[in-house]
Amino acid sequence: MEVPRRSLAAYLSPLRLIDRRKSFSYNQLPDEPIKLTVLKLDGSSFGTVLKTATVRELKMAVEAVFSHLPITSLGNNISWPHVWAQLCVSYEDQRLINDSDYLTDFHIKDGDQVCSLS
Repeated sequence: MEVPRRSLAAYLSPLRLIDRRKSFSYNQLPDEPIKLTVLKLDGSSFGTVLKTATVRELKMAVEAVFSHLPITSLGNNISWPHVWAQLCVSYEDQRLINDSDYLTDFHIKDGDQVCSLS
């Protein structure tokens, strides 16, 4: 007995293609870079550009700016775990504490200013 052949068109139907794409996530697409100004406690500021725009990436950008400074006269490097344990970055009245939070969760957008070490 011969088994009936199925049409290739049934496998390529638009509904089947949509079902296979359910697992696709737009979160996997790269984010647009976000430019921020970071205001330091002494009133000076510096700009930074972030790609994924998480609180952790913002902290890493702050660390990178200070890593270019010469070692202090005491010969000590900055202890960033100690700095972040004592101080934090803030935006308006919100403290950015959780490293995995996205800056957009705090309504921070391209061109905004955050305060570092407040």
